[in-house]
Amino acid sequence: MTKKYNLLYDATIFANSYIKDSSNRTGIYFAAYNILKYFSNDSRFFITLYIRDNYNKIKYFKKDILLSQFPICVNSKETSAFYINVHKNSIKATGNIIKKVYFVLKIIKEYFNKIIFKQDNASLLKTIDIFFSPLNPADNEIKSYSSIKIFIILHDLIPILFDKDSANSESHWFNVIAKSFNKDTYYLCNSNYTRNDFLKYYGDKLDENKTVFIHHATAQDFYPDYDKTKLASVLNKYKIKYKNNKYIFSLCNMEPRKNLIFTVKCFIKFISKHNIEDLYFYIGGSKWNKFIYQLEKEIGNFNKYRNKIAGLGYVDDIDVNILYSNSLFFTFISKYEGFGVPVLEAMQAGTPVISSNSSSLPEVAGDAAILIDPDSEEQCIKAFEDLYFNNDLRKTYMEKGFERAKLFSWEKTVNKMKEFIIEVEEKI
Repeated sequence: MTKKYNLLYDATIFANSYIKDSSNRTGIYFAAYNILKYFSNDSRFFITLYIRDNYNKIKYFKKDILLSQFPICVNSKETSAFYINVHKNSIKATGNIIKKVYFVLKIIKEYFNKIIFKQDNASLLKTIDIFFSPLNPADNEIKSYSSIKIFIILHDLIPILFDKDSANSESHWFNVIAKSFNKDTYYLCNSNYTRNDFLKYYGDKLDENKTVFIHHATAQDFYPDYDKTKLASVLNKYKIKYKNNKYIFSLCNMEPRKNLIFTVKCFIKFISKHNIEDLYFYIGGSKWNKFIYQLEKEIGNFNKYRNKIAGLGYVDDIDVNILYSNSLFFTFISKYEGFGVPVLEAMQAGTPVISSNSSSLPEVAGDAAILIDPDSEEQCIKAFEDLYFNNDLRKTYMEKGFERAKLFSWEKTVNKMKEFIIEVEEKI
């Protein structure tokens, strides 16, 4: 008889992100969603969703085909107590009377939540075998049951490496995770580089044998689609007139570690060096107006080439594939990634890729992309030249990338996760 497992899946990230504007949904959200989907396809796992805050958004779960399938367990008491303390500290820290009133109202709301959403979870938690979280650490409520094995996904060390001020905040999500590290919990890292990074910085708090890596995959299915009519329609949506022009594409936010200013500089030097008139650089990502100011400030001749560079802003999921597919090549020369999803997406869409030889990116790209030093303008411009002037080389990288991308899928990822979890369970 096949053994059944009661799995409590932390769905807090869905509660935080479930709004009409999907631009609020990050790569971690899509990873969490896909992992849940493939767990739900396995009859060995009976899943209950666990929510620790944003109670008022639980009602939106009923509108989602996947999330509406599962019963929900709410931990209102512990979460409210945490935020009440945070808001009290905020009141002490500010001299602004309006802000003090604002935080008082927040405290009242949390006390209200504690009363309205009071729930006795003891009878349920006694039956749970596995607590699985795509981001957050287990609450004290979960840890109080020694029978529950805890599995947490670790994504990257971006906050402490690139955003230390935020990580020092008491309520910052990474700071909460770092304080929770222990040798009883099982940690699933999204790449071997991420695993080594966490062991390097937190090795004294983690059990190396309980910290493993399992590669992630892409957020949706991508495929080659070279339909120029569709492309014209998509570009028009983002206020770009399509005249059968060539373009390179990049998709990322404007964080400094994404190295976008460096990439734009190299693009300008490349087209200037070769007097190229028929190539454009389309950049998908948010806060474009602010980024334009940075480009003007840091690139002396930016205005001369301004018409060659277009910011699309946030790109809807349904439009990304066509932009990947029809680009001459895709650039993602980031200095640090826990797992470089856009590289895989572009490969699936049949696009040659130029990426960085840093962090986890070589694990993802293998030999199917041109990997360069993210600080070397010479290497970047050379990569642009290779792919722009050599049709055969572009075709080679398109084919290699397409085959490479087949090695990654959420089904494979979740199968490995399940194998690891069941192996742990059977040792008990």
